[in-house]
Order: sequence, then C-alpha cells, then structure tokens
Amino acid sequence: MLVNFTFKNFRSFRDEMTLSMEAASIQELSDAVVKSCGEELLPVAVMYGANSSGKSNVLKALKAMRDVLLNSVRLNPKDKLDAEPFSLDLTSSSEPTSFEIQFTLNGSKYRYGFDYTSEVIISEWLYEKRPGEREFELFLRSGNEFKISKTRFSEGIGKQDATPANRLFVSLVAQLNGKASQSILDWFSNIEYMSGMDGKGYAGKTLRTIFYQDAGNEEIMNLLYQTHLGFNGITVSMNIADEDSIDSKTIHNICENDGNVVGKKEFPTDKMESEGTKKMIEIAGPIVDAIRLGQILIVDELDAKLHPFLTRKIISMFMDKNINKKGAQLIFATHDTNLLNIQYLRRDQIWFTEKDKTDSTELYSLVEFRDDAGNKVRNDRNIEKDYINGRYGAIPFMS
Repeated sequence: MLVNFTFKNFRSFRDEMTLSMEAASIQELSDAVVKSCGEELLPVAVMYGANSSGKSNVLKALKAMRDVLLNSVRLNPKDKLDAEPFSLDLTSSSEPTSFEIQFTLNGSKYRYGFDYTSEVIISEWLYEKRPGEREFELFLRSGNEFKISKTRFSEGIGKQDATPANRLFVSLVAQLNGKASQSILDWFSNIEYMSGMDGKGYAGKTLRTIFYQDAGNEEIMNLLYQTHLGFNGITVSMNIADEDSIDSKTIHNICENDGNVVGKKEFPTDKMESEGTKKMIEIAGPIVDAIRLGQILIVDELDAKLHPFLTRKIISMFMDKNINKKGAQLIFATHDTNLLNIQYLRRDQIWFTEKDKTDSTELYSLVEFRDDAGNKVRNDRNIEKDYINGRYGAIPFMS
C-alpha cells in the first residue's frame, strides 16, 4: 500500500510537497483504517482546489513517477526522459524533478526515489525497513557512482556499469532477473490512472470482462445494479478478431400502466443512455479490478457526470473492509463539496491545493490546517460550509 508520496519541481509544484496516506490520531471512521507493516494507512484521499490550482498535478505527479520507471526499460542511451519542471521562475526549469515514494510490499516498507532531468538520472535510492528493524540502505546512486548492499541487494552487484545515464537502476536490475527489483516494478504497475472526464478508453476493459465472463464480471454487474441506473442487464457484442470493435446494449423493462413487466427491450448504450450512465459503465471495470486486486486507483475529476450519491457509493466501497479486503486505495480530485462531511471522509483524507503569489502550488490536508489563531479544525465543524466560505482557502477568487 502507498504510505506517502513526496515530489518537487513538477508542473505547478516548485517546492517539495508530500501527499500522505498515513492515518492521523483522530477518531472518525476509524474502522476504515488499514494496518500494513505496522503502518496505519488510509484507503482514500481526495483533492479539492480551484480550477488551475494544481490538484490534478498531484495525481499526474504520481502517474509521472510510475511512467518514468516503467518506461525506463524501453529507453535507448540517448533517449529523452519525460520531465515537466516548474517553469514560472528563472531557475527551476534547469533544475531536477524529484520523486520519492514509501510503500508496503511483502511484509516490508520500502522507500524509493530518484532525481532527474530530461537528459539524465542524477540520483536514485532504495531503502527497506523490515518489521523490528531499522531502515536499511539497499542502494544509493549519485551520478555514475553506486553504493550497493552485498547482503540485502546482491542482485544489483556488478550491474552498475551497464546502467546508462538515462536509465533507472531498479528497472535495469529487474530486466536482468532481479527478483526484488521486479517486485517493485510490479507494485508500480498496480497504479492505475484514469481521467474522469473521458472514460471511453476504459469502457473496453469493463465490456471485455462482461463479454468473456472473466474474473470481476459478477462484481461489475452487482455494482451497476446497486447504482440503479434504470437498466436490468447489459449485452456485449465483439469481434473476437478485433477486440477494439466492441459494443453494448442495455436491457430495459417494458411495463403496462400498472407497472407489470410484460417484456424487455434493448437500447444501444452509446446512443440512448445518459452521460452519467455511460461513465458508470466505463469506470465499473477499473473500480472492481482495483478492489479485487488491491491496486491504487487514481482518478482525476471522479465526480464528473456522476450524481453525488454515485460518487459516495464508489468511495464507500474503498472504505468498507468487507468489500475492500486487499488494501486497495482510491486517490482522486473533485469539486463535489457534498463529500466534505466526516460521515463519508476523515479529516486526514481531505487535501487542498492553492497557488501562492508566485503561482507555485501548495498542498495541505484538512487535519493539519490551522486558522489564524493556530487552532486545528474540530470534527464538529460544518466542513462543507467552511470550505465554501473560504475558511480553508483552495477556492476560486472572483474579482
């Protein structure tokens, strides 16, 4: 599970910021807290902020770290790395971007990170903390110099000279059959990113699962039925030789005036269903897979096109340990202020983004917010009302 994510000099973020999934010492919704490797972790985190405040960039930073690592295996020595440093001052564009992540895996807590530019990996590091032990350095890279543990990371010994300047060491060692390195890449592969504004790219995942009756099909149909979208079934047609040629129809009841069902009728989903219904079908597969496999699901604008009750339903699935049995985590951005209520989210799950006078984004959580008098936010506050009234910042300024 994700413990925390620290990043610097990425898009609208000039300074170092940390998104933490560590549970604070608060009482609300304590049943949702998940224990992993001695850490008490949160299954959900949500970003609020004005348009262009940078909340989407928090999610994109996590995606960028994943992509740089997973794409590293395909790089030729002269290929450029995908870097997007802060560019609204005189120096940051020439300075490195930094990513560091802490996560639990196979009974250990790992800390992995790297600093890089579009040309080169400047530094890279990996630490492991096993239960009852101190944090142990597996390797440390600075430029072309490597320090590698012979006892805890022997799979990396002798491979440093084969590492191009633009290639991540963990990626190279994994490619050369390093088991620990491969498990780290596998963990990053379980980070799924979605745009809530355009889910058509994910519709195929849902529909193929239904068509083939694959694992997760029953859970997908249960989710769609529970959200009461007005249809009673869904049929999928697909050209097996071309899986991109896939279509669906929703099944509706034909009723007499007294409500008795006398037949069924199919409607083309794309032409006849609402945008919200189509989105729910599109994202049902990734949601079910995340929970079923214990993945991290990142969604920008989760609430787009969805009724607030549907958004709340999705969040509740991740918060319920009887449903979310493998520690899946949902991290999303939204404008839905109905969720700003401790009936649905803890104070440490609510995050805000706001730009300072230099147009650099700051990231802070509700649980760490203090007013002008230095007081923390109490759990009996009307958080939604306070937010709308500008008490916590992170709202549009209308001149």
